[in-house]
Amino acid sequence: MKHNFLGFIAIALLMLFASTARAKDVYFDSKWTLWQNADILIWTPEKEPPIDPKEFCLSLKRNNTGIGDPKCRLFGEWERDSLAMRYANWLASNMEPGLDAHYLKARHPSMAAKIQAIEDKIVLFITDKGSSLQIAIFDEKSSEPRAAGSVPKMADKIAQGDEIASTFFDRHTKRRLSKEERQKMETEPDDLYKETPHFRSWAGVSAGYAQAQIPLTPSNWYKRRVKSHVGNYRVTRDSVSLWNFIDDSTPLFTLYAGGIWFGFIGGEIFYRYSNHDVKIDEKDPVYEELDHWDFTQHEIGLNVMLSRTYSPLKWMDLHLFAFLGFQYSFYSEDIELKDSKKKPSKEYETRFKTEDPYKGALFGIGTQCVFLEHYGLSVRTGISSRGKDIYTEPSPEAAAEPTTIGASTVDWFISVGLEYHWTPFR
Repeated sequence: MKHNFLGFIAIALLMLFASTARAKDVYFDSKWTLWQNADILIWTPEKEPPIDPKEFCLSLKRNNTGIGDPKCRLFGEWERDSLAMRYANWLASNMEPGLDAHYLKARHPSMAAKIQAIEDKIVLFITDKGSSLQIAIFDEKSSEPRAAGSVPKMADKIAQGDEIASTFFDRHTKRRLSKEERQKMETEPDDLYKETPHFRSWAGVSAGYAQAQIPLTPSNWYKRRVKSHVGNYRVTRDSVSLWNFIDDSTPLFTLYAGGIWFGFIGGEIFYRYSNHDVKIDEKDPVYEELDHWDFTQHEIGLNVMLSRTYSPLKWMDLHLFAFLGFQYSFYSEDIELKDSKKKPSKEYETRFKTEDPYKGALFGIGTQCVFLEHYGLSVRTGISSRGKDIYTEPSPEAAAEPTTIGASTVDWFISVGLEYHWTPFR
């Protein structure tokens, strides 16, 4: 019997807690400022105010010890203003759970001007919905409510004031500014600008893939050079592109570091590494002496970046960017004969050589997803080029110029990187 009674009590308490949780509902709550020694203006379309202003000030003191000595009164100026009361009645009819603040915005210019003229006072809007009271809070920073919700309606106005105070005014307070400080604050940038660090920097490592064919372009544009092979250690269809000599499709690894000023413009230095096999003609008997032959590509460069930042989640920032840069490319050859071959062939000795360095450009787009302000995941794609000036000053005494290898080489790349972000200057 005792256990049944205790179970009944527990169920009753749970039901009471559930009904209270359902009755108290905050629709939205932005980062509005609660000033110390606040002036609270109570605005209601009801004939009888749902709370007593003096008792509500005591409720604020009981629920928030940092609020100091608040002043509360009915906002008679707006209650006697026909335009303000039309907006109050419209709010009372349209406030409901799930609505965003901008749907409740005061759209009449005169009403918006009234809200923005309340200076550092807080307007507490209250309307009676029968079993509950709907609440909205306004300040000078926006013509839409900064917070809205509902609380259960109570017969005791002291308890009613405590309920509103604990639901909407339980936050840190800030020192109220003087008139001179307020004038200075009006000349400062908005919150979004001030929250953007002066300089954001990062370092990262990425892995990706590069190939000659640019996506969404016809494959026959590249067929000649991609299908080309090197015969007799130096013979190809043409020598304009390096992809006539070495494989274009290869993994790509990058080390990079950079920074953005004011969330808009920045730069990045990088080092890229890839390895490319020479496309030898397997049918050519001259290669029977060869064990392997490849080139390692090393690239260093600098990008200029334009960026735009979004914050879809509190713990994640999304940086979209475009980049344009230049690079220098160097190739180191790795070639070796079979152990059984003691002396290389004449063709081996006259094989083709790459030029050093190649100069080129690259451009593309990308995104950085930064979690908890420091840990980033980056994806980028673009087009990269490298080439060599084939023009030489003519001379009647000069011998025939050798062929320039890789005068113009272009590829497409995509990469995914892991990054660490930090803000050295605040």
